[in-house]
Amino acid sequence: MKTSMLCLSVLLSVNTLFAQDQLTTLLYRAYLINNSTTQGELKTAEKQQRELVKADPKNISKRYTLALIQWNLLNASMRTQDEKLFDEYYSDMIDNIDELLDLDNKHAEAYALQSSAYGLKINYSPMQGMFLGPKSSSLIEKAKKMNGQSALIWKIYASSKLFTPEMWGGDTKEAIKAYETAVKLYESKPESLEKNWEYLDALAFLGQSYLKDEQAKKAIATYEKALQVEPEFNFVKKILLPKANNNL
Repeated sequence: MKTSMLCLSVLLSVNTLFAQDQLTTLLYRAYLINNSTTQGELKTAEKQQRELVKADPKNISKRYTLALIQWNLLNASMRTQDEKLFDEYYSDMIDNIDELLDLDNKHAEAYALQSSAYGLKINYSPMQGMFLGPKSSSLIEKAKKMNGQSALIWKIYASSKLFTPEMWGGDTKEAIKAYETAVKLYESKPESLEKNWEYLDALAFLGQSYLKDEQAKKAIATYEKALQVEPEFNFVKKILLPKANNNL
């Protein structure tokens, strides 16, 4: 009996790791390619994960995984300015995170994802900035205080500083510092860098922050670093790096 239970436990662990690896690969591909095919795959993954949450609604890990997939769909909509795609998942993501935080009000990354979702919403609905802007800022500050060692939290904080207008608290130099911190935190765990779209994204936006701050050489070095990690990072190779070279 003990042997059977042990075998079952090992099998479940292997299946979980396989599923996590599949999701990691999907999120990575979707970030690099971001076309109708990968968006469709993300939608399928979101639907499947929602069913897992429905079957086990108090499972924090499953809810957080669902939030990550939903967040990726929101980000995918931003790169193609597909407001319909954004609206399809925005409210569901907010509701899911609210449920997650009801279960665990110390989940720092969940607060950060909620902050990011509000910030992305402002891009489509600027008139809501007066209401959502302060909420987004408060949430990311709360997340930072709760877990200052999370690369994801620092990346989201950096984005808020880069894209918020200066009159409302935006600060390019602060964004640079935060992106640099995020990159260092990602790199402090080399085993987590394979197929890590968040790390590539941090490098891409660190480069854009340098360029906005008129530091073209640093931007170029950062883009070249990103291409060493992923040579097929076409957004950097075909758009960002040529733009930085033109600014020398």
